[in-house]
Amino acid sequence: MSRNIFWFFALLFAIAAGFMINGCGQSPSSSNPHGVITYVGTQSPGDVWSWTVGEGTVIATNETRGKYYSGTFTTLPSGFIKGVINATNDTNVPTDGTGIFYMLEYPSTMLLVKPGNSGDKLIVCAARAAVAPSAGQYNWVKIPEVGWNTNSTAYGTVEVTASGGLYDFDVRTYDINGNFKDATLEAGYSFVSGRLSKAGSDLQIFMTPSGAYMGDSGPQTGGFAGVKNETVNLSEVVSQNYRGVLFSYNSGNGQGETKPVGAGPHPTISGALRGWSYTDVDNNVIDSTSYVTLTFEAQDNSGVLSGIMTTTGGSKEFKMVIAKISGKYVVAGIDAAASSNPENFIVVQQ
Repeated sequence: MSRNIFWFFALLFAIAAGFMINGCGQSPSSSNPHGVITYVGTQSPGDVWSWTVGEGTVIATNETRGKYYSGTFTTLPSGFIKGVINATNDTNVPTDGTGIFYMLEYPSTMLLVKPGNSGDKLIVCAARAAVAPSAGQYNWVKIPEVGWNTNSTAYGTVEVTASGGLYDFDVRTYDINGNFKDATLEAGYSFVSGRLSKAGSDLQIFMTPSGAYMGDSGPQTGGFAGVKNETVNLSEVVSQNYRGVLFSYNSGNGQGETKPVGAGPHPTISGALRGWSYTDVDNNVIDSTSYVTLTFEAQDNSGVLSGIMTTTGGSKEFKMVIAKISGKYVVAGIDAAASSNPENFIVVQQ
């Protein structure tokens, strides 16, 4: 299977999707002391990032492009984190206090970053896991690459087996409409310092200590986010509140936009969630014109869920993977508003 398809082993937000473990029972706020934690992950269309988060300080490196950034941050009333870049070798990013970014951190599990000055394309990272992942089925959604369309792979499943310290992946892929695309066996991946990789392949998979994961398929080939397969209680899922990010990507020109978002039980529709974005995330002001309704279909045999997202402009189908980790739901999803305009959402229960 080609590497641009094999970004299987996947949240989201968390999205990260599957994001949480120790500290996941807390609110996603870095005002809680946790020492220094290192995260690694991906940014569309396929840049590898590493982040080191301390007490109010952050150091980040785009490993693909050789750019580094350091800065400070504070936690906002909305639960999001606001950072300011103080030093960088990226000439496109100012260091005069206007180089701003936003984050959500789930300590020892996941980091979601909304960069303000690098194309605004979502960065999703996993905390480095010291212990190798367990075998079993994992589900994932695509973080798209340039050229993605509704016939491209949007999500999939992977059966993981381990033997002699090496990992094999039996991958099945699907498009956004649920049509089966491909089945491939990838073999011989090693686990070192939180990363699964092998010589001769650009693919890197980043595992969290909780078993949630995300990955990068190589430059210009996109990434993925996912969680271990499990059956969930939908009535419980829709009764919770969530915070995370929505990433809209134009795969034709490679431009993107990342928005902080939230969701909670729908006030008038039973069994549904209502989602929103913010007019002022610094002051926790919700954009009342941005409300969307999310209704769900039954979880299929693969563990992937389908649903309908309804906005003032119409409706669109989405796919999502979800797991409950350390008592919190983690959700990673994908939809396609147009043939070349996919959206990812990665959110975590509050």
